[in-house]
Amino acid sequence: MKQILFLLFFLCSIIGFSQYQKGTLLFKNNTTKEGFIKVRSHDGIKFKENEDDKPIVYNHFQVNSFIIDGATYSYVKRNENDNGPQILKEVLKGTINLYVIDIQGGEYFTTFGDSELPIMMTAPSSSNYYMVINNKLIKIGRKLRNRHLKMLKDCPSLIAQINQEEILKRNVVTAIDFYNSNCGKIIEN
Repeated sequence: MKQILFLLFFLCSIIGFSQYQKGTLLFKNNTTKEGFIKVRSHDGIKFKENEDDKPIVYNHFQVNSFIIDGATYSYVKRNENDNGPQILKEVLKGTINLYVIDIQGGEYFTTFGDSELPIMMTAPSSSNYYMVINNKLIKIGRKLRNRHLKMLKDCPSLIAQINQEEILKRNVVTAIDFYNSNCGKIIEN
């Protein structure tokens, strides 16, 4: 029963996110095109200038980023020798670029122990942050940790505010924005 409900939820999610959305493509040659965009996980982006047109597939070799509903999504190069860059939602641009992947929560049914009675559970939404420093992608997660603070050590005013809890470690956007506004030098690791 759990598997059927999970499969149904999963299929509904895929169908909901597989629709074309009005947006703008930003190409590597600094040109743009407005139309309808459908993001494909590993196969690039499908694009149609008009809803009735045949789609054209673009990938990270042609496109830098795209804008949907006012949010910019960029191809960000990974550090390892992976299959290619990853599409991440842009949050801040500066000395440190900040990106996020929002994970949608939801409700699902489960059972505990020998019980046959299903119980509705709620999974919370969360955000996983990534920062790019000197062209190096660094996963932050949901909050800054001590290893991240070591990378930001050239900004003592930020470290002091975090240590005094004026800026909380879970306020990643506020911390990186403070860094970019007040300390914005290129960091050497």
